[in-house]
Amino acid sequence: MTLSKTWRQFRLVMIAIDSITIFGTYVIADMARCHLRDTDWPELIGGEINSVRVQAKVLVFLPFAWPVILNTLGWYNQRWRSWRWVLRKGVAASVLLGLLISALALLFERELYPRMQIALVVVLLPATTAAARGISTLLGRWMGSRQSRGVVIVGTGREAVRIRRLLRSVAFDRPTLVANLRGPWERDSTPDDHDTDDIGQLGPILDRNVVDEVIFAAPLEELPNLLPYVALCEEVGVTAHVPVESSICHSIPEIVNFHGVPLLAYSPAQHSPEMLGVKRFLDVGFAIIGITVTAPIIIGCAIAVWLTCGRPILFRQRRSGLNGREFWMYKFRTMEPDAESKLAEIAHLNEYDGPAFKAVNDPRVTRVGAVLRRWSLDEFPQLFNVLFGDMSIVGPRPPIPDEVENYDRWQRRRLSMRPGLTCLWQIKGRHRIGFEEWMKLDLFYIDHWSLKLDFLIICKTIPTVLSGSGA
Repeated sequence: MTLSKTWRQFRLVMIAIDSITIFGTYVIADMARCHLRDTDWPELIGGEINSVRVQAKVLVFLPFAWPVILNTLGWYNQRWRSWRWVLRKGVAASVLLGLLISALALLFERELYPRMQIALVVVLLPATTAAARGISTLLGRWMGSRQSRGVVIVGTGREAVRIRRLLRSVAFDRPTLVANLRGPWERDSTPDDHDTDDIGQLGPILDRNVVDEVIFAAPLEELPNLLPYVALCEEVGVTAHVPVESSICHSIPEIVNFHGVPLLAYSPAQHSPEMLGVKRFLDVGFAIIGITVTAPIIIGCAIAVWLTCGRPILFRQRRSGLNGREFWMYKFRTMEPDAESKLAEIAHLNEYDGPAFKAVNDPRVTRVGAVLRRWSLDEFPQLFNVLFGDMSIVGPRPPIPDEVENYDRWQRRRLSMRPGLTCLWQIKGRHRIGFEEWMKLDLFYIDHWSLKLDFLIICKTIPTVLSGSGA
């Protein structure tokens, strides 16, 4: 069993402990609430045992929801973190759970989630979660001490140093470094290093020591030279990890199973399919809620455009979406009907140094259109694009196909994620940012995407839109 498989198994133990913790914390909070109200636990309401029968629905839901929230915050990371990090993440997760329960209380049965009990859960959870983390840590170290895994690292360069540091930082089932050998590609670079054995000693080391895994910290170009040593590991029954990083390609690779054929996939930025599925689920939910809540505003904007500018009310335009897929994007019309035909006449007003066009004082914009643009009301119809799957709530803004044709090659990577209503460029001030910086912000978002980053962008978009500073 490899180190990664051992960690995956122990992570299930952590999830089980956290599920028991949230169950116990909720029951304790219920008992404390009854004590503060000077009533017996379980509390009797209308002849029903509230804490056992009615709240059983909650107690079934929480053990599943709590680990999901913790995982979103990076709780189940194999590396050891400080207690300060544990408490900070515990507080953040508790607040998120409190908001989730409060939302369920408003949408469904309020008696299921008494406000005092929600507050007690949020207050108690950071402490009980930290205690559960401590128990998991002690259990993992005890299990690891009973059968520590032996690891041999081949290589002495930067990648080998990083692997050694990661091995020391593993929180559970910490492995033992049996040997660190010099690779064949390093013989000329470290001729005076007499303390490090050569890779030729790998066979005797495997014969004399308890070794579970061998990690080759080598460039991908050296793989042909390493195959005899990989065969040696296979001969004695030891797992070998071969290099996947290349000095030419900087993408993070992963092994994929293509109908039974193992392939090495190099993705520009690896995003978990599960988390992208959660992002899409949230997009649909936000779109439905947004369309419902803003329906009066949408109708009012439509009437304003129709009365002042006539038809058409909506402006639709071909835009480039995920990986260049074209779709119709909808907005309220803010310009004259023949605005696109006049683009060449005002090309000198363009404030960008790239293929995109942006002019603050665009003469084609109508008086009502200027108001809609200032408060971003013209973009409300794009909630339907989100609902149809062409766009996301957060993501790089969709460009015009003609602009994409003039992109530099590195700029095309911004199309590798579904376009969105808002992005980093939006909250930074739109026209105040140059085209190249705009592209770099989009690539930064793609490389560092997470649900947390989406949440922060949404939170910063709201005041930006309300102040009119994002127009």
